[in-house]
Amino acid sequence: MNTMYQRLLKYARPYWVRILIASLCAVSVSGTTAAAAWLVKPALDKIFIQKNVQMLLFIPFAILIIYLIKGICNYYQAYLMRDVGNRVIMDIRNDLYSHTASLPMQFYTHNSTGKLISRILNDVGAINNAVSNSIKDLIQNVITVIALIGVVFYQDWRLAALSCIVLPFAYYPLIKLGKKLRRVSRKGQEEISGLTSILHETFTGISVVKAFGMEDREIEKFKDKNNALFKVTMKGVKLSEITTPLMEFIGAIGVSLVIWYGGYHVVNGVTTPGTFFSFLAALIMMYSPLRALTRVNIAIQQSIAAAERIFTILDLDTERVIDKGTADLKGIQNKIEIRNVSFKYGGSTKYALSNVNFEVLHGQTVAIVGGSGGGKTTIGNMLLRFYEPASGAICIDGTDIRDFTLRSLRSQIGIVGQDVILFNDTVLNNITYGKKDVGMDEVIKAAEKAYAHDFIMRMPEGYNTIIGEKGAKISGGEKQRIAIARAILKDPPILILDEATSALDTESEHIIQMALDNLMQGRTTFVIAHRLSTIKNADIIIAIDDGRIREMGCHEELIKKEGLYKRLYDMQFAGKGQL
Repeated sequence: MNTMYQRLLKYARPYWVRILIASLCAVSVSGTTAAAAWLVKPALDKIFIQKNVQMLLFIPFAILIIYLIKGICNYYQAYLMRDVGNRVIMDIRNDLYSHTASLPMQFYTHNSTGKLISRILNDVGAINNAVSNSIKDLIQNVITVIALIGVVFYQDWRLAALSCIVLPFAYYPLIKLGKKLRRVSRKGQEEISGLTSILHETFTGISVVKAFGMEDREIEKFKDKNNALFKVTMKGVKLSEITTPLMEFIGAIGVSLVIWYGGYHVVNGVTTPGTFFSFLAALIMMYSPLRALTRVNIAIQQSIAAAERIFTILDLDTERVIDKGTADLKGIQNKIEIRNVSFKYGGSTKYALSNVNFEVLHGQTVAIVGGSGGGKTTIGNMLLRFYEPASGAICIDGTDIRDFTLRSLRSQIGIVGQDVILFNDTVLNNITYGKKDVGMDEVIKAAEKAYAHDFIMRMPEGYNTIIGEKGAKISGGEKQRIAIARAILKDPPILILDEATSALDTESEHIIQMALDNLMQGRTTFVIAHRLSTIKNADIIIAIDDGRIREMGCHEELIKKEGLYKRLYDMQFAGKGQL
């Protein structure tokens, strides 16, 4: 059996009791099917040929009992196996989501959001039928075929052997078709992934699409991708649908041989009509489970294609596996040092940071300024260990941050960025995100320090108001203040402010700046590309360009140098740009 399918079946192990009961029901279904085929012999010989009145009463009653038992067992084995299948799908989806959420940031830079959503929803959905239905069909139909084979060999072993001649001719093309179908199914999952990616990008960026009048272009992109999916789907349909007529034709060859050979024996008195027709009934009954097994094979091939994509992700190492840190970071007592740090993103030949050196004492504020792409945000990302240095180290109180556990390191760092991430949840749950067992008084104090409490109370349901996806129901300034309240509640000793006011108007910036002042009190703060109102008051200002530190000092010192910082300062002062 394929290794991927074996891995899928491992998810069914916790539910072995349900599978056992379902299997016993499947055995009963198979037994009643075989019994119905066997009854054809006494029905013909005893009733229609020998005119036995007692059998005329017994056999119809026996048929009713057989099909009553078959119906009850069929229902319970189908229900239990569907239950197991859906539990397995739930477990796989939970594992895939939790594993994906635990992967390093590099993984997310190489995989689009739409494709990841497709893996969790579409790929797992693709194996649903294979797991929930295929196991049920496999158990029931294999046992049914075995039982019916027993009947045909019992009735006439010579006819049974003759009918088996066609089996190799059926087996070979099914295997070949199955392999082709797996390749097509894999391609189909890739096309669905691309389609999901387009949907995600369009819907999340719909304001940009409409603002630039690009609806028609996005519609054409979707149609092209949808058409590609259609073509791949139809290739799969072509392969899967050819199996039924192929099986029917091969089966017809076997039945024709049986009728010719068996009919010859009946005509010559070698066997009774009852025996022959009981054999023939069992053989015809065998066709249905055999055809079902070909559908099982198709479903398994399709599931293997999806499983390969799923397990490709599940086999990746999570941050917890990669993380070798063992110490717990409890805060900062002395300083943070950036020692000879160099770094470049995967697939890039250019260094985002090159031999960067500086240190920040406990409680100090360092402002990092420079042009776009200069490496400012990369420093913050490396402090959070989203990425690891190619060389050099970042140390807190003399200890390399790689020696701390990721959980303890990130618990000591708060971040407020330009692109505020809020969830489609209540204001309360957004502020308390990542903070357990917090009293309402603490939440209100944090909101007041962030100058958010007043506007929150004006909302329809106050702190219980749902703010929409990415905070769509509130303004940019309000989003920032909720994010600041969240950071204040977290109370981290280290703070990263990444362009926290660059997208705000003057009035909103003033309010946000007061909230940030409250947040920064007593914390070691990294201010990235902030406006001059904060930069001028920073203890250290670092001007960075092309991944290298060009200047470092306080505001007055850098103005006197008339270098990069002075040019940036003059640009903002002249109204031609901003930091």
